[in-house]
Amino acid sequence: MDRSVGDVRTRQARTGRYLGSAALSVATLSALACVVPAPIAAAQSLSGGETTVALDEIQVAGQGGLPPNPATGPVNGYVPKVSASGTKTDTPIIETPQTINVVGARQIRDEGASTLAQALAYTSGMTSQAVGGFARTSDGFTIRGFTVETGNSGLLRDGLKLQSGVYDGTQEPYGLERLEVLKGASSILYGQLSPGGVVNAVSKRPLQTSFNEMNVTFGQYNRKEVSGDFTGPLSDDGAWSYRLTGLIRNSDSYLDFTPDDKRYIAPAITWRPSAATSVTLLGYYQEIHTRFQAPLSAVGTLLPNGPLPRFAFNRFYGEPAFDRFDARSGTIGYQIDHAFSDAVRLRHALRYYQSGVDWDYLTPTSLLANRQVATRSLSMRNENATGVASDTSLETKFVVGPTSHTLLTGIDYYRSFLNSERYTNGTVGNLNVYSPVYGTTYPRINYAINTGSKSLLDQVGIYAQDQIKFDRFVLLAGGRQDFARTQILTYRTGGRLDQNDSAFSGRLGLLYLGDYGLAPYVSYSQSFQTFAVTDRNGNPFQPSLGEQYEGGLRWEVPGADTLLSAAFYRIDQTNALVPDPVSPTFSTQTGQIRSQGFEAEARTNFGPLEAIASYSYTDARQTRTTVAANLNQRIDLVPYNQAALFGTFDMGTFGIPGLRLGGGVRYVGSSNISGATFDTHAATLFDLIALYDFGVADPSLKGWRAQINARNVLDHSYVTCVTVNGCRYSEPRNVFGTLSYRW
Repeated sequence: MDRSVGDVRTRQARTGRYLGSAALSVATLSALACVVPAPIAAAQSLSGGETTVALDEIQVAGQGGLPPNPATGPVNGYVPKVSASGTKTDTPIIETPQTINVVGARQIRDEGASTLAQALAYTSGMTSQAVGGFARTSDGFTIRGFTVETGNSGLLRDGLKLQSGVYDGTQEPYGLERLEVLKGASSILYGQLSPGGVVNAVSKRPLQTSFNEMNVTFGQYNRKEVSGDFTGPLSDDGAWSYRLTGLIRNSDSYLDFTPDDKRYIAPAITWRPSAATSVTLLGYYQEIHTRFQAPLSAVGTLLPNGPLPRFAFNRFYGEPAFDRFDARSGTIGYQIDHAFSDAVRLRHALRYYQSGVDWDYLTPTSLLANRQVATRSLSMRNENATGVASDTSLETKFVVGPTSHTLLTGIDYYRSFLNSERYTNGTVGNLNVYSPVYGTTYPRINYAINTGSKSLLDQVGIYAQDQIKFDRFVLLAGGRQDFARTQILTYRTGGRLDQNDSAFSGRLGLLYLGDYGLAPYVSYSQSFQTFAVTDRNGNPFQPSLGEQYEGGLRWEVPGADTLLSAAFYRIDQTNALVPDPVSPTFSTQTGQIRSQGFEAEARTNFGPLEAIASYSYTDARQTRTTVAANLNQRIDLVPYNQAALFGTFDMGTFGIPGLRLGGGVRYVGSSNISGATFDTHAATLFDLIALYDFGVADPSLKGWRAQINARNVLDHSYVTCVTVNGCRYSEPRNVFGTLSYRW
């Protein structure tokens, strides 16, 4: 048989691997009840029987040599105080001269978020097409007008770059202690990045106070989910502690024939051999079983299809026997923290990442004359990726005259490998988009044409940063030199690229700690990104450069657990790629993008109220391009205006103890669509939440808790577009409830 053209390949072997590892995940999570009692018993003997702990209120105690580490620990309610994402040191947010947004586990839980996009939905200056079904396959964002969708563009885990590819698999919010967004150019800390900033997902770590919970969730679309989080000491002296987090979800979704199944387990162990040293082992393994939400035309989604109605939001446009998205990913690594003295501290982290994705899908391409039947294109992809990330830094504190210094010097390394085999040539039958009949046609793939590639990136960065305090001023200055090598093999042509790049990035910021908790600041920072392509003459491109100017004001309200932030900014990206006017299939490096705007955020834990409010104005557009129609056009998916409000209120104030009611409203303005004479429509979405702690009303039910979430409660249909043929529906109304037991 000729293997160059054939029917769909068998999936039995891969399905077997998926089911086998899924069964292992189920068995592991089911066995947690057998694993947990030993440390629980130890905790009971040490605490007189009291083991109930509110996780989001835990304060992790230090042990002499090593200070407490609130930069990776739980956030108290909705108001964070400290972050390490902006400096790589444990720095109060109010002393950081750059915008940082932090979403803690408490807020993630209250929102009922099951994707990073949902968890960050109330964060200013961010948009995402990872909404609805697309959110199950990618964690891509647009921050201040620039794309962040891989490790090398700004997606981090515990301060280290993660994914090698865009579709390596999403991160699980339940496994996170906090999500931190550092806005703007930040290559001084993390090497090559998007000018928009970074999203740093901080893993749950072992705690020395016992806390355990089990959750069962049921909801729309036949959702059934079990999750658990267990942590505490493993030894009487506290030298050993552990954490085990897991989740199993079997669910359909609002898209026909599209499951939302997930398996996630994350063990962690910390060893503290002395008061000056800690070693933490971290890892996770997850599986995702779903189908890809293919992009659609603006005609039929955003606009009517001539005299016919818009396409159904829940329609599946592929073939159930062909389409799939099966992703497997995992990490294993460690973090070492050692204090030589109160003034000198060494940190070292190393992590290995691996993923594999089997991803086949069909996409509607154009409508026939009757506007009811669509032709379809096909794609069959198998991707395997690995990544190694390491960061070693030395923090030294000293005093020179009237100035106190926190000097950080370090070196980091990132190695990213991605093998993507793609088959996009072949034939497949058409589909009636209004009355689809599946199974009458099967894709025939031309395996002789592999449009994929194999890529290998090695990057080394050497950096130095000094946080200088004098009088009431905080001066932040730093510089970094990066060296990168990119190697690519293109399967279809056999072409090879071997490119070396280097770039210097700097940052300078000045902040004043004024009276009444006010802290105005100004800052300047740089970023760079490399390109793994050549021009039409085979010459490599120089790195694209980003510069950000920011001025802002924070107010930590005295006597109130409230943090207010506001900032103006401007980001200029040069050396951007635009179509070559001589040969448009190639690019030339003459493009420029400018993004400028204003962002504000308020967070409070004010008595019975916990709330966050945000607003952003973003004007991001192409200021230099070879395509005349795109000159001064706004960047797709980036609205001028966004606003959001979310919070919960303790109804015990009104005589209903144990009940918290809340909700949120999100406004997303219209955004530009390149090549179109129309924009997307603005949308206002509402969410509701109710939480009840049974133990408050009846002490015999202590630890039992119920929560109901209703996302997009008014069932508003909202469409996002990145091109005229790149539109997707957002998720319709979704209602689900969770019953939890904590001890």
